[in-house]
Amino acid sequence: MGFFDSVAGTSARAEQNFCDYKDTFEDKPVLISCDVNMIDIFPTSSIPVCVKIQMDAFLDQNSPDLISNAEYSHISSMRNILTQHLGGRFAGEGIIASQESVFLIYYIPQRMVDTARNMLTEGFAGSFRHTDFSISYDPEGESYKKFLYPTEVQLKQIENNKILTTLNGYGDDGTEPRTIRFNIIFPNRKAGIDYYTKAAEKDFEYESMEQIPAPAGMVLPRYHLVLKRELPFDIDLLDLVDEYLLDIAKPLEGEYKSLETDIV
Repeated sequence: MGFFDSVAGTSARAEQNFCDYKDTFEDKPVLISCDVNMIDIFPTSSIPVCVKIQMDAFLDQNSPDLISNAEYSHISSMRNILTQHLGGRFAGEGIIASQESVFLIYYIPQRMVDTARNMLTEGFAGSFRHTDFSISYDPEGESYKKFLYPTEVQLKQIENNKILTTLNGYGDDGTEPRTIRFNIIFPNRKAGIDYYTKAAEKDFEYESMEQIPAPAGMVLPRYHLVLKRELPFDIDLLDLVDEYLLDIAKPLEGEYKSLETDIV
């Protein structure tokens, strides 16, 4: 029986929600899978220790997943073993094309530090892949936020990918231009009008604006602006659109909430 098989552990109980998105590092792609719900546990006293493991990977940059199915199977097996025995919570992973490597991040209880260090040292000894690990006290989740948690634009990308997956399920690959509607919330009507005026410079069209009830705990109503534009449902293009809409919303205290479209 190997050391990985002989060490018992428990995983964190909170609900997990893994979402995938892409980024770049040194002008090459990075694929990230992040438990986005984990942002709500920080700061944490129950699992305040970050374990980051980085290992060589055999990449296939012609694959949209950057690695072959066989390589992903190996990484998945390693992840499952570590999740079972580290006694904490798996936060996410990244595949880094420029470094030909994969990293995994876990958060574990303080009492499991020595066990984790011994397990990893013994488990990776003599491995044919170069593997490093680090263990650090991180109750604020700084490593999670730096390496895993998506930016505002990347959060939108995650939502867009979910919509595209739904479209694909109905035989729509997103390439055909269609009306895409964008929902933005403002503290007052003037801010909404100013936003539309700015967005019209980029060919966004006005569809509607209506007063909606004040959020819980607040008094003044909000204003829901809907803009539209004819576009293909292309993730890379929508990244640029989302970045623009987010940027022009900030000075007007607007909140770009979501987009929606129909099957074509």
